[in-house]
Amino acid sequence: MKLIIGSRGSQLALWQARWVAARLLELGVETDLTIIKTTGDKIQDVPLAKVGGKGLFTKEIEEALLAGTIDLAVHSLKDLPTVLPDGLTLAAIPERESPFDALIGHTLATLPQGAKVGTSSLRRSAQLKAARPDLEIESVRGNLDTRLRKLDEGQYDAILLAAAGLRRLGWGERIAELMDPEMMCPAVGQGALAIETRDDGGAAFLACARLDHGPTRAEVTAERAVLAALGGGCQVPIGAYAQADGQRLRLRSVVVHPDGHTMLTDECGGGVKNAAEIGASAAERLLAKGARQILAQVYGLELPLAGRRVVVTRARRQAGTLSGKLRELGADVIELPVIDFVQLAFERPEWKDYQWAIFTSANSVDFFFERMAAVKGPRLCAIGPATADALRARGLEPEVVPEEYVAESIVKALSGAGLSGQRVLIPRAEVARDVIPEELRALGARVEVVAVYRTIAPSELPRQARAALADPKPDWVTVTSSSTVKHLLAAAGPATLAGVKIASIGPVTSEVARRHGLMVTVEAERSTIDALVEAMAHHVSSQANSIA
Repeated sequence: MKLIIGSRGSQLALWQARWVAARLLELGVETDLTIIKTTGDKIQDVPLAKVGGKGLFTKEIEEALLAGTIDLAVHSLKDLPTVLPDGLTLAAIPERESPFDALIGHTLATLPQGAKVGTSSLRRSAQLKAARPDLEIESVRGNLDTRLRKLDEGQYDAILLAAAGLRRLGWGERIAELMDPEMMCPAVGQGALAIETRDDGGAAFLACARLDHGPTRAEVTAERAVLAALGGGCQVPIGAYAQADGQRLRLRSVVVHPDGHTMLTDECGGGVKNAAEIGASAAERLLAKGARQILAQVYGLELPLAGRRVVVTRARRQAGTLSGKLRELGADVIELPVIDFVQLAFERPEWKDYQWAIFTSANSVDFFFERMAAVKGPRLCAIGPATADALRARGLEPEVVPEEYVAESIVKALSGAGLSGQRVLIPRAEVARDVIPEELRALGARVEVVAVYRTIAPSELPRQARAALADPKPDWVTVTSSSTVKHLLAAAGPATLAGVKIASIGPVTSEVARRHGLMVTVEAERSTIDALVEAMAHHVSSQANSIA
């Protein structure tokens, strides 16, 4: 077995990729290396904090993973956004190097008054200004050797870098001072590597998973939960540093004003198994202290959902993308998973005997291919981009993805495909609308429906719903399927939702909500998470403008 590793082409990135390759070889897995140039590599003349956006150093590599041109990617974890694209997963986080920042050229105490210090990080410059307001902070970009050369040429009195990269490349002796995390809280995940693969449970995932280091994963899970809950990217003035000691974990997190005059801090701890909850609760306390106002200044805009409490009702394993996008716009997100899924046993169909297979959700893809080999067979139709990506993650390319992501659009898209007499397979939920099978049978197709999963309500839902919807009530509740509407109302009742704005992902969900007595405030123009968030933000902004 030979796997293809995707990596950036910098000296440090290649060291990291080759280190992973060596560890895999020790496990009997051979690899080849492919270099991929990212957006962050192409932009060398602008400070990263001004470039904006997430995934500057990962997007193109992740696209290659999803396309199947590489099998695994090796990143610096601090560069990796907290929400991964659908179809990808963090297969392993090896034991990390030092998470601390390092000064090269001088210690902090020996830097002269007004000395020039180079850093490309807004987090580092903000904390440095807080400690030494007299210093002149200037941007420095380029690979590690380029930055060290600029220091040696006298362009700076000192530069501030991650200690891990220096040590990995053999320049550890250049470190003048390791910065105390009490003064310079490290970046989320700093010093750790991320090994990313497709989440198909394939050979790459299984091989890489053997390189995972439990304590490091717990630490960075807590740190990344802080970042996710604050809605920040890797180039904002947010720091988090967790230490796992046996079964306990301590976390320090900070949000710093870019000018350094305000630093919000939080210190907390708990069990390592609760790492994500520890990080999320730390972020909530930072938000209560004023973090949102600082981050809004960094982004250079008013966050349209700032101060709004939004309930996300998606299943827990699917809530991350929506929650993250809402937090980016300033929302206080309350995750209330009103549905869960149970895989059903089904008789495996003869995959290659069908001319078409239609998938109406990413769940149907996941549960079907947990029991079936993802091999070439019938022509494929996916109801929308998320479902299409779930197929692509398994190496299967859908031939048809309708422009509107509803059942009726699938029927319309396939109506001219000459289905008469052809066998069509529809793996789906146990309870679902029968529009597609009925309409396709009317076109002469031989349709077979296979129930691959069942939607259920979590056992603790009534209690959790009462808590999430209690006074003060949330401003918004998002509903992303007919099932979320029905389960939410069964647990809480329509009276509990009186006065709460409802944001619906599409017309089918909206129709069910209205039929059950809810007033839908906004409906996404397209049935996607991005369109749902956009509709909410547009509504809030429009309301604010009309008042003004």
